[in-house]
Amino acid sequence: MHKGMSLFLLAAMLASALALICRSCMTTLRGGAARGGGRTTEAKISAYDAQIAALGVIDADQILYREARPLVPTGLTVLRAIAVGPDDRIYAGGGRNLVVLSPQGETLRSQTLDGDISCLAVDATGRLYAGLGAAIQAFDPEGRPTATFAGLGTNAIITSLAATGDDVFAADARSQTVLRYAFDGVLKNTINGRQGQPEELGFIVPSPFFDLMLGQGDTVWIVNPGRHRMEEYAFTGERIGAWSERPGTGIENFCGCCNPVHVARLADGSIVTSEKGLSRVKVYAKRGRFTGVVAAQDLFDGAAAGLDLAVDSKDRILVSDAARLQIRVFELK
Repeated sequence: MHKGMSLFLLAAMLASALALICRSCMTTLRGGAARGGGRTTEAKISAYDAQIAALGVIDADQILYREARPLVPTGLTVLRAIAVGPDDRIYAGGGRNLVVLSPQGETLRSQTLDGDISCLAVDATGRLYAGLGAAIQAFDPEGRPTATFAGLGTNAIITSLAATGDDVFAADARSQTVLRYAFDGVLKNTINGRQGQPEELGFIVPSPFFDLMLGQGDTVWIVNPGRHRMEEYAFTGERIGAWSERPGTGIENFCGCCNPVHVARLADGSIVTSEKGLSRVKVYAKRGRFTGVVAAQDLFDGAAAGLDLAVDSKDRILVSDAARLQIRVFELK
């Protein structure tokens, strides 16, 4: 196992534990639960859990989507990453195993990769890119390996990939940098969140969740999780715009230490987000206006961390559910 991958797994375990603490902006809520001095520890915990549950309650009129039949990728004992490719084929991976599904969920292909899968991306030609902790491998549409990307270093933590015909973007949570490659693995440039913005701190990545996606035109959207916002960049690294920061417990905000953790784009440019801690999926207009909810917390088991997202050609929203080993499918009401 790569040294970087071992660090990735350790960091992921720590982040999952941290999610239990920070999922409800613990500083605020625990202070509230602690007041009242004479209560027992059990009563304090119960009150805290009640406040957690209250944050998960969402008005029915804010929920814009309904759930269709989930897809169950066979052969996986771990589900970590999903992506959608040509003809709406669905790629799902976890551990060293990858499966390719039809839009209806039938298994079309399965293979074993050379490392534990941390993220996946597929371009319009069907070329597949897999993040394997500290490495990135490329495959042709039939699944044959074609390239291993350079310039990452053994300590990289690759948490997200996005691919066009000519460009592949990789988010490295370790360096808090996005790397732009040619499709054959040649490094073109890096994006550190400060080009043209020298007063900025760049990307703040407190845990191994650092996501990105392609925008409309030659742009890439990158999550700045420590600032609870999305930022849009030109491929060359200049910032085009950024959302206002959205920390807080309200449904329109992102709570905890670092959210959102995964994003995807609808056809009209709207952005789908998922969160850890309070496990919920939401939709925002391109410039950050909250639109509505895709899936509320009560649809997921426990504190599901890292609900990976993908969108197909019909604007169905696919959500990886690691607890149930399912790909949950949501359609607009």
